[in-house]
Amino acid sequence: MEFPIFQVPFLGNGMTIALDAVLHVIISHGLAIGAVSMVVCAEYFGHRRASGAWEVFARDFLGFIVVLTTSVGAVTGVGIWFITSALAPRGIGSLLRVFFWPWFMEWGVFTAEVIIVLIYYYTWQKWNGERKKQHLWLGVGYVATALSSAVLITGILGFMLTPDGWPWNKGLMSAFFNPSYVPQLVLRLGIASVLGALFAIGYLVFTRRDRQFRREALAFFGKVALVGLAVTLLSATWYFTVVPSAYKTHSLYAVMTSRLSQQPDLFWQINLGGAVFLLLFSLLALTKSVISARLLVVPALVVAMLFVSEFERIREFIRGPYLMPGYMYANQVLLEETPLFIKEGMLPRSYWYNATAAKADPVSRGAYLFAQNCAGCHTIGGINSIVDRVQGRSADGIYVIIGHTQEMVPFMPPFSGTDQERRTMADFLFRLADGSIKPGVPFRFTPLNGGR
Repeated sequence: MEFPIFQVPFLGNGMTIALDAVLHVIISHGLAIGAVSMVVCAEYFGHRRASGAWEVFARDFLGFIVVLTTSVGAVTGVGIWFITSALAPRGIGSLLRVFFWPWFMEWGVFTAEVIIVLIYYYTWQKWNGERKKQHLWLGVGYVATALSSAVLITGILGFMLTPDGWPWNKGLMSAFFNPSYVPQLVLRLGIASVLGALFAIGYLVFTRRDRQFRREALAFFGKVALVGLAVTLLSATWYFTVVPSAYKTHSLYAVMTSRLSQQPDLFWQINLGGAVFLLLFSLLALTKSVISARLLVVPALVVAMLFVSEFERIREFIRGPYLMPGYMYANQVLLEETPLFIKEGMLPRSYWYNATAAKADPVSRGAYLFAQNCAGCHTIGGINSIVDRVQGRSADGIYVIIGHTQEMVPFMPPFSGTDQERRTMADFLFRLADGSIKPGVPFRFTPLNGGR
């Protein structure tokens, strides 16, 4: 089946997916795994030490977590499917064919997560006395369920960067247990520990008044953050040793502008500064300084979230020009289709283009070619605007650039289409840049070929 793909105005397709996905990762890692793990530890301390302060903190903190995970977390999780199905149906469809059973199991695990965390919260004050240990084990069971979700999803995410031998053998096991699977899984668990500890510290210092309890809890969460940082740094180093060398060179472009990427030292200095800040904050928590923690926990959380965003951005960006290396380009054109499109053309094979009444219009032809080849990453007048890239160039100059995108920018897919289609798109982009075409919102939502 062939689906239309829509261009999102201003934000663009890639940024729309990224914003939703990063927010979901922060909640799923930081709250669903990391913070609930802190809740289970706090409940254990409360039970073992007969401490009402630990018990009440754990229950109240869990209530905060449940609200966010079952609302924002669940909505952004479903949102990933909704957005990718609309903007990249061919890509998500191909991944589903490869990973049907892991994804099916993950959907079941997610449902179990929601059910267990709700039972865990609403039975808190009912399962007392002899049943308290059962309640603790329920919390442990939830954490294990949340971890199994990460175990399943990480295999799919790793495949999208390091597919190993799948392009040749098409085997599920080689695709799932790819070279970056284990280091990325450990890295994500380290990230979850750091975020969970920081969320716990933030909730602690802004809601608790018992000075002795705050100092005791602050020291514990500081230790967790410190261990999580060590695991994160070591696993990040391990992770990038298994990333193909050709992809590593794209890292700077993933998080910096083209001009700033010429200063690689700046990239490392910023990252080193952020890591040192988190390290110092964790050590400061060990000193039990509540005032310092209250002043610095929000900046620490922001820095940690920026690190998560940076990692996800790099992981998604550096695999360019591919969506699935060795199989599909980032614009959802299969590698094996490109020679056919170059020989016979892309437009004659596009159902959605041929279904429109305006297909004879050269502007419509150029718009469809741009939408299919470029709209996965570029917008018209928004973030990463194609207009900015071609401004001031002649139509012939744009024509030449289109034919050499991969040589000029290694993370861009090659143009798929005949020489005449290349000329048509070049003329369209030239007219777009000089202002002779003024597209409105409907024009921006140009349907394009999703594949047959």
